[in-house]
Amino acid sequence: MAKAPHSLVGKSLEWTGVHHSLTGDFTELTTHTVTYETETSCYVTANGALVGEATYTYQRLDDEMGICIYRPTEYQGRTDVILNAMFDFRNMKDRAVLTAGGEPFAVADGDMREVETPPRP
Repeated sequence: MAKAPHSLVGKSLEWTGVHHSLTGDFTELTTHTVTYETETSCYVTANGALVGEATYTYQRLDDEMGICIYRPTEYQGRTDVILNAMFDFRNMKDRAVLTAGGEPFAVADGDMREVETPPRP
């Protein structure tokens, strides 16, 4: 994917990277795949297991960049996390700021690539 898509529906993006938080990296999510089922819902798989579900909003900004705001049902045992991602499709980078209860919680820094959609576990 060299250009930012107008929609993520039907796509699966594999993310590989690191999370930085006060409790360290979330190693179970070092590599995971987000599959976008509809314009507002997605699910996350890692090692063949379903590890999360979320609502999201995606906005393409131009040919290179997009913003994706995720609201996971649960993330690291919390139900109040919002993940604010910046997608750089030219360089296939994904960086995000995570908040919990409206306060800074973690950051994520990784590479992404489009992959075949894994079966929903």
